[in-house]
Amino acid sequence: MPQSLPPGVSHHGQAFHKPRTALSATGHWLKTLGVLSPLVIGEFVKDPERRWRYTRIAVIATAALTQGLYAQRLQKEREERKEERER
Repeated sequence: MPQSLPPGVSHHGQAFHKPRTALSATGHWLKTLGVLSPLVIGEFVKDPERRWRYTRIAVIATAALTQGLYAQRLQKEREERKEERER
C-alpha cells in the first residue's frame, strides 16, 4: 500500500544532478585519519618529545588540508552559481 504524503509535498526525492560524494568522502577520510593519528603515532614513536612533535605536525597538517578542501569546494560552488546566473 503506497504511503500518502502531506499536502503540498511532491514525491520527487532528492535530485543528484552534480553529486559531490568523492569530495565528501575524501574529507571524511582525512578527518578520520587526523583523529586517529595520535594513536598511530603513539604506537610507533616511543620518545615522548618526538611523539608530541609528530602529533602537533599531524594536527596542523590535517587542519590545513581540511580547510583547503573546504575552500576548493566553496570556489567550485561559486563558479557553478555564477554559470547558472549567466545562462
